[in-house]
Amino acid sequence: MSSMSSYCISSNRMSRYRVLFAMLVLGGSADSLWAADIVGIVVDRTGSRHQVRDLEIRGSTTLEYYVSGRRRQMQMARIERLHIGGTPQDQEAPVTVTMRTGLVEKGTMIINAGSSLSDDAGSASHVSDRLTGKTNLGPLFLPLTDVQEVLFQHSKDAPLVPDMVSGSIVDERGRRFVLSDIRYRGDDAFRFKQGRKKKRVALRHVSRLEFGDSPGGELRPVTITYQTGRVVQGQVDASTVRLSGEVDHVYRTRTDSAFTGVRSEGGMFGIGLKRVKLVLVKAPAEETDEATETSEGQTQESQTQQD
Repeated sequence: MSSMSSYCISSNRMSRYRVLFAMLVLGGSADSLWAADIVGIVVDRTGSRHQVRDLEIRGSTTLEYYVSGRRRQMQMARIERLHIGGTPQDQEAPVTVTMRTGLVEKGTMIINAGSSLSDDAGSASHVSDRLTGKTNLGPLFLPLTDVQEVLFQHSKDAPLVPDMVSGSIVDERGRRFVLSDIRYRGDDAFRFKQGRKKKRVALRHVSRLEFGDSPGGELRPVTITYQTGRVVQGQVDASTVRLSGEVDHVYRTRTDSAFTGVRSEGGMFGIGLKRVKLVLVKAPAEETDEATETSEGQTQESQTQQD
């Protein structure tokens, strides 16, 4: 315990904030190869600051929160600052997310659920409700109830990614909805399957998504046209069957609001995959890197470069 005491944290503070440090660096697993090296300063609710690398929240480098009741999934590589308000007793805390582009979003975040359910279709795995990373003195495990602020530190050479994707969605009845901030299941990327492979492509790299009929009702064929003109085929899960262990907001997002956006006249928009016929994405004003889809499980660093 002498090495632990050198960290200058009293036993009372350790008990209060449940910050666990191990002086032996844990051996890297295969999963650690997929995580980007996210670096930042973590400020806990006492004001103590921790310089952290390989930073993750709930085992991921993608932050999940809610804005106006709609789920957001944002890569930490795009975030400048995260502030969590409220009290440690809150289960749903107010958050302010500041992007590297300057955009500021105010919403809420679940911080006191103990564990959360993975929302991937067919998955019932749980992830710990905490922030993790590595310090100079070893691994850091900090419950989200104890986190007040995260100041992300990015390389000056890291490119800025546009915040919003605009375009229109056409439903099966031919109605067209002009939207901004188009997202797929809370993310700014579209996920699909080719055989048994899971693919992911940033929506800003897509010009058109055309969905075909699905006789069985479970999987819908989709034709994806990139801004570069490249065309690929795939399938998406359009099932409305409730999965085992699937919580309400995950089910509603998957079945009723697979695509979301903000209407041109104002107000939120959501539509399920069963009703979507066509998604048309407006070409970004500036886009320099060529678009390619990535396989899920590929390194986050590679995804960031291609996203």
